[in-house]
Amino acid sequence: MRESRQAWGRVPLLAAIVVVTVGWGSGTARAQSASASAAETLGQAMDDAGLSAIAAKDSATDGRYVAALYFSGRQMLVVAAEYAAPQLLDVKIAAGNYRDVYVDLSSASVLETRLFIDDFGANGLQRAPTDGAADSATRGGQVLSFDGDPGSHRMSPAEYDEAYAAADEDLAAILALLTAHINES
Repeated sequence: MRESRQAWGRVPLLAAIVVVTVGWGSGTARAQSASASAAETLGQAMDDAGLSAIAAKDSATDGRYVAALYFSGRQMLVVAAEYAAPQLLDVKIAAGNYRDVYVDLSSASVLETRLFIDDFGANGLQRAPTDGAADSATRGGQVLSFDGDPGSHRMSPAEYDEAYAAADEDLAAILALLTAHINES
C-alpha cells in the first residue's frame, strides 16, 4: 500500500473533497466524473475542427506540454509531461503538427513527470469499466487500470478512490487546456 501512495503522490484537497463527497458507494448511481463534460467539450471541438490530434503548452508549468489523440466518440489518448527541449515542441505546435507532439510526449518526455490516460469511450475517466473496457492512467511509468477492483492493485478502496480522483481532476484540467487551445486557433 505504501508503494501505491508514493507513486501516485498526495491528492490535492479538492480531489479529496470529491472523494469524500462522492464516496465509494454501494453500486448505486455515482456522481459523474470531473473529466466527463471536459471530454465531451473537447471531443465536440475536435470533431467541429476536423482534428484527430491536438497539443498545447501548459502555461502553468515551465517545460510541460499536453496532447491528445482522438478517435471520434470511441477513445481519447491523453498525455502530459515535461519535455527537455521545449523549443522543439513549440515549433511543432505552431506548425499544427499535433500528432508529432503527442508522439514525442509519449516516448521522449521526462518519465517521472509523464501522465498518460487511456479514455475508452472518450467520455471522461470512469471509476469502473463501461462497455467492458476499463480506462487507465499511467503516472511516472506505473499503470493503474480503473477496473473497479482496488484489491487487484493492492490498494484499499480509499486509496483507489484517491488515485481515481487525482487522475480524473488532472484529466479534466488537461482537456480544458486543450479545448482552450482549439478555441484560440
